[in-house]
Amino acid sequence: MFIGREKELKIILNNLKLDSLKCLLVYGRRRVGKTELINEAISLSKKPCLSLLARKVQSSINLEDFINDTKPFINQTGFNPTNFYDYFVSLLDYSKQNPFICFIDEFCFLKENDDSIDSTIQKALELHGKEAKMTLILCGSYVDTMRQLTDKSAPLYGRFNDIINLHVFDYYDSSKFYSNLANEDKVKYYSVFGGTAFNIIKLDYTKSFEENLIDTFIENDSFFEKEINMVLMKELQKEENINTLFELIASGIRKYKELNDKMGDSSKDNIGRYIKKLEELNLIKKTFSVNAKTDRKPLYYISDNLIDFYYTYLAKTKRIRSIMDPRVFFEKYVKEDLYKKYIPRKFEQIATEFLIRNNGKLENIELFDSIGRLFYTNYSNINRKYDVVINTEKGIIPFECKYTNSKITNDIVNEEKESFNGLPFNVYKYGFVSKSGFDDKLLNDEELILLTIEDLYR
Repeated sequence: MFIGREKELKIILNNLKLDSLKCLLVYGRRRVGKTELINEAISLSKKPCLSLLARKVQSSINLEDFINDTKPFINQTGFNPTNFYDYFVSLLDYSKQNPFICFIDEFCFLKENDDSIDSTIQKALELHGKEAKMTLILCGSYVDTMRQLTDKSAPLYGRFNDIINLHVFDYYDSSKFYSNLANEDKVKYYSVFGGTAFNIIKLDYTKSFEENLIDTFIENDSFFEKEINMVLMKELQKEENINTLFELIASGIRKYKELNDKMGDSSKDNIGRYIKKLEELNLIKKTFSVNAKTDRKPLYYISDNLIDFYYTYLAKTKRIRSIMDPRVFFEKYVKEDLYKKYIPRKFEQIATEFLIRNNGKLENIELFDSIGRLFYTNYSNINRKYDVVINTEKGIIPFECKYTNSKITNDIVNEEKESFNGLPFNVYKYGFVSKSGFDDKLLNDEELILLTIEDLYR
């Protein structure tokens, strides 16, 4: 069963009408489901498709592969191009009478071994694309290589009808893979294994969450540990300081200056290029204060939950795990912190994703133009920090997220309200997100927005 990606499916299907020449670029990290998405759209379109897969080999071998795959598709005598320009010209000419889709997967490998391939395609499109009725889909996992195709100086700049940078699933779409589980378990699985489709389908949901965690991740040289190392090696093979940067962020150091100082000479920019690279790969993100006048001084966090868990608990403990039963290691070094700190922090992330996903769609929550943290410090030793705050036209709404086994009570609500006494903010409403629900006395208070874990997954 194909899950999610409704918006992306619609974009691709709009490009598969085959009434003219169209070009589509789809890229993103490995394992996010690019190929499955494109194949689903092609299947729904019911249009003829030539699917090609580039390999990490010499350009001449890829050309030979493409020709061999194309011959039975077009079934034309005399089809034997000697270079990629002639090959693409032949496809364009064929499409004028026989409209079709040409899907080239792992185009980045083709580009790596023939840096002029996009110039070759551009020339063929310019000279032979006028009456063509073909949709050319270029797909690849090397984000840097694929993103360069969209640069203003790139030969194919302006040629793409649509560009899709495919990300991992959010908490809600991820939960569709394990929809039969209890909502609390859905939070646990997303907090640790994240939203990468490939990772999600590798788990055995007949087992408990802890069994899956221990067997597939905490076990030394586990499947997911190898998967993380492979992803980082493929995308960040020349960045030896990435491990250190991940470890620092996972340990709670999230300000740019503090990270930079930890990475070397504080008078230099030691982390700028690493931060940029990780942001492009959607492995880290930054959050801003909703009361800041500018987008300066962000806080960085690891946005891939699988990687966050790995660097929080496992990256620095490989030696210990190698001499300890994984269940003993989990009980001693992971379990308490996981449930008291790590998952509650991810519960805030899920609440944030819920609010963004439903912005403008909920009756009791106004449309907001920013969401993030809120800090306030003055010289009277008042120091306040709020992690999830939205900014609406009527004022701000802070959300307190409680991942505990107790209901939120009136005392907790009053404590939150009192924390804003004397602060220069217009608090319009107070929001609470609770794993265990609320006292009945709070349910009719119109000043409160009360969200249960059931609301998040409804």
